[in-house]
Amino acid sequence: MTIGAATERATFQGHTRRVSSVCFSRDGAVVLSGSLDRTLRLWEVPGGRCLRVFEGLGSEVNGVALSPDGRTAFSASGELLAGGDMVRLWNRETGQTIRDLRGHEGEVSALAIDVPRGRLVTGGVDTTVRVWDLTSGECRHTLRGHGGWVRAVALTPDGLGVLSGGMDGSLRLWDAATGACRWEASAHAGGVHAVVAVPGDRVLSCGRDKALRTWDLRTGKAQGVLEGHVEAVRALAVSADGRIALSGGQDKTVRLWDLQTGRCAFTGATTGWVLAVAMSADGRWAAAGTYDRKVVLWELERGRGPEGA
Repeated sequence: MTIGAATERATFQGHTRRVSSVCFSRDGAVVLSGSLDRTLRLWEVPGGRCLRVFEGLGSEVNGVALSPDGRTAFSASGELLAGGDMVRLWNRETGQTIRDLRGHEGEVSALAIDVPRGRLVTGGVDTTVRVWDLTSGECRHTLRGHGGWVRAVALTPDGLGVLSGGMDGSLRLWDAATGACRWEASAHAGGVHAVVAVPGDRVLSCGRDKALRTWDLRTGKAQGVLEGHVEAVRALAVSADGRIALSGGQDKTVRLWDLQTGRCAFTGATTGWVLAVAMSADGRWAAAGTYDRKVVLWELERGRGPEGA
């Protein structure tokens, strides 16, 4: 996949506080968003009709995900003094609770799912990473080592590794089966805000230092730096083929990057800090969740070669 440009198509409004997280269904037909207003909302793409509001959490939503078949929604939540520090599984069609997973001592700030292997990974304010069995709801491993709030988690494409990033500035790779730490890297001064695994044994991270950084998945060695944002970078997503990255930051921009060249191929402006981004599996759509309560949708234009259209 190559990118020529992107065109803003719609803004979805309904949340009453900042939008902390967004994700697409596998077919790209809907976007799920989570907010500090303690709700999740399911939006039709590209029209923006709100199909469902998920309510009843009692605490702020920090992360969301959808199962590959689209039947189950996941939320990570928690709030100082309010409680509700958990992951909730929801029936997407009815909005009813399927199960709550509790164990973190404080708010759950990030989640990633691996439904084919029955695995869920979370990160929390309690500085731990936890690996859960989706079938039993049991916590299989509690991974300790970060010296601060764990803001980001991701699973490697083969499902064998867990990536985590913390406000201690470190990036770690863990063995998903045993819980052993394979490597640790000092990644971003001021903290890691997001991490994603890139097809081809690479890792992409971003943080408070305004940079995106690439790493060797096998060794944890630094590979390169992508610069362009002028404030902290808060969110990342990567295309299915691993060639294009999407980032969003406190400079109120989203940026598309060619990961083969390191070139920024597109910059789009928003009206608030970008706190979350997502790309559809087919590479057609990009979405951003913003501090000013919006979900913004772009249509990505395919280029004809490495340099775009």
